[in-house]
Amino acid sequence: MVSCFSGYKKMKAFIAVLFICISCAVYSYTPSTGDIKPDDPRLMEGMKLFKANCGACHKVDAKLVGPALANVWERWESEEKLIAWIKNSSAVIASGDPYANKIFNEYGKSVMTAFPSLTNEQILSIIDYTRAKTADPNFGNPPGTGSTTPQGATAKPNNSLWYIVAGFLLVLALGLIAVTRKLDDLVKEKEGEPIDNRPLLQKIFTRRVKSALILLAILAFGANIMKGAIGLGRSQGYKPEQPIKFSHALHAGQNKIDCQYCHSGAEKSRHAVIPSVNVCMNCHKYVSQGPKYGKKEIAKIYKYSGWDPTTGTFANQPKPIEWVKVHNLPDHVYFNHSQHVKVGGIECQTCHGNIQEMEEVQQFAPLSMGWCINCHRQTEVKFSENKYYSIFDKYHDDIKSGKKDKVTVEDIGGAECQKCHY
Repeated sequence: MVSCFSGYKKMKAFIAVLFICISCAVYSYTPSTGDIKPDDPRLMEGMKLFKANCGACHKVDAKLVGPALANVWERWESEEKLIAWIKNSSAVIASGDPYANKIFNEYGKSVMTAFPSLTNEQILSIIDYTRAKTADPNFGNPPGTGSTTPQGATAKPNNSLWYIVAGFLLVLALGLIAVTRKLDDLVKEKEGEPIDNRPLLQKIFTRRVKSALILLAILAFGANIMKGAIGLGRSQGYKPEQPIKFSHALHAGQNKIDCQYCHSGAEKSRHAVIPSVNVCMNCHKYVSQGPKYGKKEIAKIYKYSGWDPTTGTFANQPKPIEWVKVHNLPDHVYFNHSQHVKVGGIECQTCHGNIQEMEEVQQFAPLSMGWCINCHRQTEVKFSENKYYSIFDKYHDDIKSGKKDKVTVEDIGGAECQKCHY
């Protein structure tokens, strides 16, 4: 009897530990998404700085305008020289450094853009990001993406193994509960106590258990409603079908056409503007066939522009191409492209993703208020040689005296409600 009772107590203790393990697994489990972890701010900052300053000319795993940056820290004599190169490549070349001159000559004596406003710490965070990206090419990619998932798409992680493990533990726990209930009945029978002959499920799902499950269901339903309300109107990954199959990967990526050649308002006005059909015709008067769709899609441009390729004249009245807008903000939100592009020096890729790699444009970022505010909190204002910020005497003095090492957009009012809302 004592042995049976002792075994019963051990079994109950084992089940209690098992349930604690399952609970811990549920609450601590984080799906592997390949994305930057929120508790790793240095790498997150490095990724953001890389996209804002380096992404237009460099990739980590492949040559773009400049060389691939995988293992770049190993190719330089010292970390100090690499930092000096990034801040002012011309000065390192002029110093006679052999590796700097080798790169300079290999890339047609094209001078790399200088980044004197980046601090040593910021450059090191970029290097740390390239280390992580070198070790894992999927590091920092959207969840579930690899080389085959379009940039900006949000893919769900594969949790199949987790569900199998959770299911196995649940079945095991239920089996152990049934065994302990049976042992409990045997102990009670030998001690002459009344036995509860109710079905097993009725024994498990007591009034307290049912109340707890109902409460959990209410909380889960409320959390789901709140999540849906927060995401209402957001369109991350939105990729509408356009009237003409226009490839940014071909135009901006392969042919290196600058974004502002077509979106001329980005540097000059609030709106980046959608290019008119005559901008397309600047090139397509002479280019009538594309590498992927042949003449089919370019023929649509001719139809909108009124161009007759057989006579080489504009035979009909032009009409605008009815492009479908991809990036939409609520009417009460004010956003100025020139403020970000011209004054702030923000690269298009910061908000729009690697547009030069997109066959079809889609919304890369959530464009939520939190996303914008976080960017304002982290982005350093480029005070150097920028007359727009000359009025901020206090911050200029603080930087010179060492009181501040950088000034963020938030410091100059970038988190105030009136800055973005009417």
